[in-house]
Amino acid sequence: MRKFSQYLPYYLVIFFFYWPLYELFLWTISVNSTLKELYISNVIIFSPLVTFIVSLCYSCRFKFSLWWLLGIGLLFCFTIITFGEFILLYFLAYEIFALVGMAVGVAIKNLVQKLKRKKLSQNP
Repeated sequence: MRKFSQYLPYYLVIFFFYWPLYELFLWTISVNSTLKELYISNVIIFSPLVTFIVSLCYSCRFKFSLWWLLGIGLLFCFTIITFGEFILLYFLAYEIFALVGMAVGVAIKNLVQKLKRKKLSQNP
């Protein structure tokens, strides 16, 4: 079993976009309309994109893991602190982005391994 410290950087990036980023926005921006725009941009664009990219990197380095999807789901609960409610639609969307990211990552990893094997088999 791998040590949790190998997984920690991936979880910390996701965690940052699910909760501390909102607190950072709140502390640094005093204009209410700008703050709302940043919240909405993070919920609709940045967090799903980061979830996809981090899941892709995670599955390229390790493998497809249901524990990763469970971890993403548990980390999403931190958005309750910011918004005061659990939004099921966003939860499902983030899980789908994580699932697609992991699938793409595994496909890339398999393709790279296949190309390496092909290259090694061509050398005499």
